[in-house]
Amino acid sequence: MPKLLRYAAFTDAPHGGNPAGVMLDADGLGDARMQAIAAEVGYSETAFLTMVGPGRYRVRYFSPRAEVPFCGHATIASAIALFDSVGEASLRFETSVGEVPVEVSARADGPVATLTSVATHVEAAAADLVAFVLVALRWREVELDPALPPRVAFAGARHLILAA
Repeated sequence: MPKLLRYAAFTDAPHGGNPAGVMLDADGLGDARMQAIAAEVGYSETAFLTMVGPGRYRVRYFSPRAEVPFCGHATIASAIALFDSVGEASLRFETSVGEVPVEVSARADGPVATLTSVATHVEAAAADLVAFVLVALRWREVELDPALPPRVAFAGARHLILAA
């Protein structure tokens, strides 16, 4: 059974940042098992890596409830985990939304990872999506800032942006 690692991205303190589970050798783990592990971990995302070549890994991300297309902090955590365990500093992660290059550099205060996002874009939010979310939030449309209309942003995963 692969070993589950627990890392936090965007911090140099043990209890700060964004925690992520990381499994560096997820070969042979099926969808149901990865989902169960992510649920057991309980973090917002857990990354499962499978080596596909030198410095190249297929990465899948699972929240406790479902697979997600991409997760930035779990990508950073995975890169640091690889650097810590095998010293790899120049990585290519194959994700469901495209290839994500990550570079890790050693610094006096610890390693730092930098990723290059897949192509980003922003689009108008569909009126039915906005209406659905406003009901869920118990907001009224008049509470939204008319200078910043609802948008859907994509940088690996789609996120509704509402300005109140």
